[in-house]
Amino acid sequence: MRLRYGTNPHQTATLEHPPFTVVAGEPSYINILDALTGWQLVREAAHTLGKPAAASYKHVSPAGAAIGETAAEAYTRARDADPKSSYGDFVAVSHPVDLELAAVLKRVVSDGIIAPGYDEGVVEILAAKKRGTYLVLEVDPAFEPPAEEVRELFGVRLSQTRDARPLTRDLLADEVPDAAARDLLLGMIVARYTQSNTVVFVKDGMTIGVGAGQQSRVDCTRLAGEKATLWWARHSADPLTGVSMVSDGALPFTDNVVEAQRYGVAQIAEPAGSIRSPEVAAACTAAGITWSPTGVRLFRH
Repeated sequence: MRLRYGTNPHQTATLEHPPFTVVAGEPSYINILDALTGWQLVREAAHTLGKPAAASYKHVSPAGAAIGETAAEAYTRARDADPKSSYGDFVAVSHPVDLELAAVLKRVVSDGIIAPGYDEGVVEILAAKKRGTYLVLEVDPAFEPPAEEVRELFGVRLSQTRDARPLTRDLLADEVPDAAARDLLLGMIVARYTQSNTVVFVKDGMTIGVGAGQQSRVDCTRLAGEKATLWWARHSADPLTGVSMVSDGALPFTDNVVEAQRYGVAQIAEPAGSIRSPEVAAACTAAGITWSPTGVRLFRH
């Protein structure tokens, strides 16, 4: 399949063996990256947490992700995390798109969607967006990718096994409450499909701050916290509390804990294994934050 263009309009691009059908629109290279990354996130979140999941993707990282009782609720919550960044997003949902979700999408600025199916009448509503250029992809929910991933860069061929490590409750500290464990697992899934370095803040089954792609991890924590603060200010005048934080890599210094405490973080899950992890653990204890050293790094490059 010839794509509309590559990463930039002056680059040509093609696609082979897609696990989806183009129902409407014409995809670009970045559309495909967002769609396939977003689909992996929502598929894993729905499977792990047992509820419909949705993600709002921009530049191969989620502006927001959430679970809900319906696909429409999940997407509404995902987009509410950071509406400014979600402007012109690519949508991924774990369940078929119904008229309720189509009505939500009709009102927002978005570039396209990937889902495992569309109810009657939905495609016509979506295809009319963006003056008839809205991209609608229907993914095969039964498709399983190969165990090995391959990419080429500057004429060099790289391969690695796909990151399929299960993210389960037993990775977290026993004292983490069930609701917080759900949030930490969602945060770990989101971190797995976000450009590193990444810190994710989660509350009540939705991301409220994603700090992605920063070279300094404490900048990720601060960015996620600032986004969480903006989100909370739209909903309440009370102090923000009960936040779950996930880091895709080990926290190298206690400054991350100091920042986390400022934004109401009550539990942190991170790989640990750093030379300063004992100091991080002690800082969490002093701050009243439950620390879960998962032993699982979730870098994505």
